Amino acid sequence: MQKFTSFILLLVCTLVWFNPAFAEKQLPPAGGKAKDFILTETSTVSLENGLRIVFVPYGNTPKVTLRLVSKLGNYDDGDFDGIADLAYQLLTEGTKTQSALEIAQRAADMGGQVNTSVGSNSSYLQMDVLSEFVGDAANLLGDLVLNSQFQAEDLDRARNNFLRNQTVQRSQAQGQAAETFNKAVFGSHPYSVTFADEDKIKAIQADTVAQFIQTNLVAKRSVMYVSGKFDQSQAEAAIKNAFAKLPSGSDRLIASPSYQGAGKMIFVPRDNAPQSTIRFGLPVVDPSNDDYIGLQLMNTLLGGSFASRITSNIRENKGYTYSPSSTISTRVNSALWYETADITAESTAAALQEIINEITRLQNEATSDEELEGFKSYMSGIYVLQNSSRTGIINQLWFLETYGLPLAHLETYVQKINSINPTDISALAKKYLTLDSMTLVVVGDETSVKPQLEANKQLASLYH
Repeated sequence: MQKFTSFILLLVCTLVWFNPAFAEKQLPPAGGKAKDFILTETSTVSLENGLRIVFVPYGNTPKVTLRLVSKLGNYDDGDFDGIADLAYQLLTEGTKTQSALEIAQRAADMGGQVNTSVGSNSSYLQMDVLSEFVGDAANLLGDLVLNSQFQAEDLDRARNNFLRNQTVQRSQAQGQAAETFNKAVFGSHPYSVTFADEDKIKAIQADTVAQFIQTNLVAKRSVMYVSGKFDQSQAEAAIKNAFAKLPSGSDRLIASPSYQGAGKMIFVPRDNAPQSTIRFGLPVVDPSNDDYIGLQLMNTLLGGSFASRITSNIRENKGYTYSPSSTISTRVNSALWYETADITAESTAAALQEIINEITRLQNEATSDEELEGFKSYMSGIYVLQNSSRTGIINQLWFLETYGLPLAHLETYVQKINSINPTDISALAKKYLTLDSMTLVVVGDETSVKPQLEANKQLASLYH
């Protein structure tokens, strides 16, 4: 048996030696170039109160998405942190004629459910239903918006869940890094609030929530998107009937933040933590700026994808971290670029140095055409996929609405990505990623990590 096993091993080794293709991993064929995205024809109808309805015919599946998006969010919380989150949860907890259970059952009978989402600048109420129920879905959404009861017991339950979830997030290093970074960068601007103040949450009453909705969920700040396969005349008639009494209200302006924190390093002690969490970044331009698409490509190459340079360096080559990533986080009148990572404690300074090295290298050395083409193809393909669903198209249309971009932006995006060259990428990195303007937050063990940071000459020069 031992001689037979040895013979098999010899035979396998011989095959590998003489046939490299046997030993090497076979690569899949190269993907084709992504095609330009072509938006289906849309149409818009405006109600007398100012509510706009945007119809987006899409696909052949007998499903339709109705999403009422409004320009209200945590920016509008004011003195009551988190009130937007609570208000949208309570919209589904019962109306004058329906309980929460009855609302959920009605939605299920239509082949869908009611969903809500709250962001910094906008929030939505949405239903995905079978096409034949488009009118019924519009009526149900109208009832939720105009007739929700905002009962005290429902508010107490929603508040307790909110505070419990927030406590968990706030206890994690990632949450602490985000909170510290936002406070450092945004100062007293509403964007600085990452977690709601518990006392302010507890001060919210049911009538406060009702007043918040009446003031902010208004026609002039809202758009109803209807995307999928539907009878437009039926949908239009139902929406007009359901939302005719929605108050017009008035639009609101969002103040631009006055950025703080440039050139600051903030250390948040987390005793005996086996790893450090970092957030390293600065303000950049928002999507309304012509440089934004190029910045997206630069970010994808630098740290915003699994194959990016920073990820390849500190994850694959050095093993300092498992999941580093960079992103451009946008809000109205604001955008931030930052790198974030959970790094083994003993490698914190070394990983930061490598991040700085990759930024500097990109600024001073143009990427190869081959490398850049790979990231162009990746971004173009992702973009087309993101627009290949009912909700994906709605997301893109609201993006245009938010940043005042023309409809043509959607169809020229891929072209603009493909027009960017290596010199452009280096110029953008040099223009926007100025190291001495970066805010650095480190959450970690003070005893083992802080001496590393102080001993690193480049970090010391940036944050003297």
